[in-house]
Amino acid sequence: MLLGQALLIAALLALPFRGRRRWLALPAAALSLIPLQEGVSVAMMLRGLWGDFSITGLQLLALSLAGRPAAALGWRGPAVIAAGGLLFYPLALGLGDFDPYRLGYAAWPLLLPCAVLALLAWWRGQALWLWLLAVDLIAYAAGLPESPNLWDTLLDPLLVLAMLIIALRNGRRAYQNRS
Repeated sequence: MLLGQALLIAALLALPFRGRRRWLALPAAALSLIPLQEGVSVAMMLRGLWGDFSITGLQLLALSLAGRPAAALGWRGPAVIAAGGLLFYPLALGLGDFDPYRLGYAAWPLLLPCAVLALLAWWRGQALWLWLLAVDLIAYAAGLPESPNLWDTLLDPLLVLAMLIIALRNGRRAYQNRS
């Protein structure tokens, strides 16, 4: 999805701006969709580099562009995503006999852990994480992602890396503020 790559460009370019000025990044993102030489745009190059974003990643990019700071995510939610991804990707790439990626094609086994995460988010009053998960599952049920695998709707490598960085940064801040 090329719009996801443009959204990444817009979110990164908007980082130095505050308030309404954040929207100044949108024209640059639109320019990234225009083909350059040989009919390839910057967004196409980025998509070729790391693939499509998960629905979770797209939602978080949109929230970032809208001005929601990464500090508002806390450290626990990003830590759960980062830990899950750091466990998931080595196994999916063949480290060990179990391939969790295969479970994503028959999404029913993954619905129980998703329901547990949703209940945990609801119980802890984490409306943002509950919303992200609900939109992910609705998008998957509607067939919006190109991939038929639920894992591709929930996770992507850049999301895991970003969540690891946010978890470490926000966790350090929370620890320093506690003392």
